[in-house]
Amino acid sequence: MNKSQKWEGPDRRQTPPEKDGLFRLLVMGSVAGWITFILAMLVFHFARPELGTGFARYLGIGQSSTWSESLTLYLLALLVLCLVFSLIALFIKSRRARRRHDGIWLNLMILLVISSASLVWVFMRV
Repeated sequence: MNKSQKWEGPDRRQTPPEKDGLFRLLVMGSVAGWITFILAMLVFHFARPELGTGFARYLGIGQSSTWSESLTLYLLALLVLCLVFSLIALFIKSRRARRRHDGIWLNLMILLVISSASLVWVFMRV
């Protein structure tokens, strides 16, 4: 497009972020990633081996010393989904950001680091 032609579409630079569809999609993806991570931590709580306490041993209460196989598969799936959400959102955000003052979305970077570290930790334990 040369300089004599005018752009007829909406000016994205003047559109507030709340009205931009892609921005709202990125926000929903970020929220979905964090909700997935919270669900993964709930599944982790029930999938891990139980902590053996002296009081429970004294009472003769049986405790699981191994990981729950079915819940561990759900845990891994949720962590991978969380990792995928954050990677896709960061990729789209990096392609979309054009200005110097655009935010870096630190929450997605934190989610990426936490979910990948959790995956490595679970793979080492299981």
